[in-house]
Amino acid sequence: MEGGVDLMEALKNESVDLILRNGKWQEEDTLVLVPGDIISIKLGDIIPADARLLEGDPLKFDQSTLTGECLPVIKSAGDGIYFGSTCKQEEIEAVVIATSVHTFFSKVVHLVDSTKKVDHFQKVLTVIGNFCICYIVVGMLIEIIVMYPIQRRSYGTGIDNLLVLLIGGIPIAMPTVLSVKVPIGSHRLSRQEAITKKKTAIEEMVGMDVLCSDKIGTLTLNKLTVDINLIEVIYCWT
Repeated sequence: MEGGVDLMEALKNESVDLILRNGKWQEEDTLVLVPGDIISIKLGDIIPADARLLEGDPLKFDQSTLTGECLPVIKSAGDGIYFGSTCKQEEIEAVVIATSVHTFFSKVVHLVDSTKKVDHFQKVLTVIGNFCICYIVVGMLIEIIVMYPIQRRSYGTGIDNLLVLLIGGIPIAMPTVLSVKVPIGSHRLSRQEAITKKKTAIEEMVGMDVLCSDKIGTLTLNKLTVDINLIEVIYCWT
């Protein structure tokens, strides 16, 4: 869904071929569409808003922007069509039911963008940070008990010791080391023709047990091919 914003920006300058307003068909920009407008959709048009098909023969629509499937789906009268889909057959009229951010496509993009998943890499850093904080707190409490009630040292000496313990217990260099280590791993992967878009993915791959992938066009060339080795020729003599 990373291309969702790009698609919406591209459609801003698109114009709907025909919109029925005031009893007349006219061309208008997609930005002026409102629910209730009647639009005419023909072969090759990108659907500018969520709409419901009116009377007509079943048509095929490409919904790969939503589902990733390269094969078009058949829509009949009364079925809903979604923003960003492409008409692949003939012509039909439809009534707009949602526009702009209220479309199904926009809601999907918003859900994807609003998902906040904590990576395993960040979880490890959080565990290390929490451990260091607990270690520092416990150490400072022991230090206070030993210095003041038992050894009866001055407050100045005690504060100096506490500062040393506090500074020594904080892993100051850890973010720097990790910031340098991850790009080095990415550089080594690039030598093997592997491109990492997200740096934390390197650490995620190390701790991965099972890799699941789908069959849609996002992972393939979206081209149908024939495996000649699987073709069996049968000769029939009559």
